[in-house]
Amino acid sequence: PSATLQASAMVSSRRVAWLLFAVAWGTNHFVPLLLVYRARLALSSLELAVLFGVYAIGLVPGLLLGGPFSDRRGRRAVVLPASIIALAGTCILAAGEAGFGVLLAGRFVVGLGAGATFSAGTAWVQDLAGKAASGTGPRRAAVALSSGFGGGPLLTGVLAQWLPWPMQLPYAVHAAVLVTSIVAAAVATRDGGTGRAGQLTSERDDEGAPSVGPRIPRGFATVAFVAPWVFILPSISSAVLPSLVRARLGSFGVAFAGLVTGSTLLSGVLVQPLLRTWRPQNATMFGLSIGAVGLLCATFAARAISPSAVLVSALLLGAGYGGCLIAGLRFIETRSAAATRGRLTGIYYALTYVGFVWPLVLAAISRRIGDVPSLVVTEGLCLTTLAWSVWSSRGSTG
Repeated sequence: PSATLQASAMVSSRRVAWLLFAVAWGTNHFVPLLLVYRARLALSSLELAVLFGVYAIGLVPGLLLGGPFSDRRGRRAVVLPASIIALAGTCILAAGEAGFGVLLAGRFVVGLGAGATFSAGTAWVQDLAGKAASGTGPRRAAVALSSGFGGGPLLTGVLAQWLPWPMQLPYAVHAAVLVTSIVAAAVATRDGGTGRAGQLTSERDDEGAPSVGPRIPRGFATVAFVAPWVFILPSISSAVLPSLVRARLGSFGVAFAGLVTGSTLLSGVLVQPLLRTWRPQNATMFGLSIGAVGLLCATFAARAISPSAVLVSALLLGAGYGGCLIAGLRFIETRSAAATRGRLTGIYYALTYVGFVWPLVLAAISRRIGDVPSLVVTEGLCLTTLAWSVWSSRGSTG
């Protein structure tokens, strides 16, 4: 019976990871369409920036509330309704031709549903993979999210560039995938895993006392300090670099933006299985180090106005993103109890999304000192964070 339960749990874990993939797809495939909205709806740069950012206004409450609620009421009770909310947001965006207000509402609703799905769903995947090899849960969740973040923009760029109905077809395709994944997760977890926190990993120690651990584990300050770089690196790649070389792209700007975003995040997918068993500190150092190299390449791309250098930078920044993400999730796996995992995951994800603010900061800096110097400033901050992380990890083990 125990072996049967574990096998069922692993199937459920994969189905929930597929649902994370589908929801992540819907959050990021909006990016290549910004150029379409600019052309079709005559939206200003400010309106496009608002559309890009309003997602976070819905996302952060979803992250911070969904995780703790799933600790108390169960993962399933949060993940399935939240993913349906994300689906509703996709349906609203499909009607975005009606104008800016509809797009604004759709992005907010997607963020709200995605936030709760990400925090509770990541904890659920880790719960269900509790008896598998160390690192399986974090790796599975990270790969699912990164594949969705990267694959969505890549496919949407192709659909919007070369097929009809660019403002509707990408959302219709995504809605079909999301509906399928919601049904699959609901069926697979109905018997194999109800989504109660700690179902497959005991919530009590050998003496029978609750084993929930500290509210915030020791060492989380370092994780929190590094967390924004999880999305600083890919947001620079997808939101900043394509615009720096648009003069050389001609009519292929939408497809190139999708290719850059997809390459960035799929590169993050490829490194995560390699880092699955690494200690969180080592994965952090890898992520920041290769991210710093990617920023150096981005500086060259901006100076030379080179699309090929942008693609190389995208791959390096994506690998840095993957390293930083898996480091944080590995820390949560090894340092948190199942009964508090959803809460800690929500806090961690909220901190990572602070990184999405950086393209706006970078734009403000570049207006004063130029694109290349602003990227040099970012490089310096990345190296400073790397140095602090190395010093902090040595201090904690010394």
